[in-house]
Amino acid sequence: MPTADPCEPFDAAMRLLGRRWAGAVVRAMLEGAGRFGEIRSAVPGVTDAVLSAGLRELCARGLATREVSQNPPVQVRYRLTQAGRDLRPVLAAVEQYAVKHEPLLRG
Repeated sequence: MPTADPCEPFDAAMRLLGRRWAGAVVRAMLEGAGRFGEIRSAVPGVTDAVLSAGLRELCARGLATREVSQNPPVQVRYRLTQAGRDLRPVLAAVEQYAVKHEPLLRG
């Protein structure tokens, strides 16, 4: 059932992507990072605690999955779902905007 407020879905998406490091984490995963350490390396400055919380939220919201290998050594890999991969053009557009309007975003 559609919401009464047509802005609500947009606002919800912006709140999710606007969370600290969320866009950068999804971008890193779009570029192939899947293990925790790979994602952390691809997102300089993110702390382990913030990354862990962000990955939990992405999984809880259905944008990513957490896969644990059963073979020793146990490895955990995060993968974007189709909903997460659908963010590729959105993040590309934000990046183009950021490059084009960099002076406006610095202040």
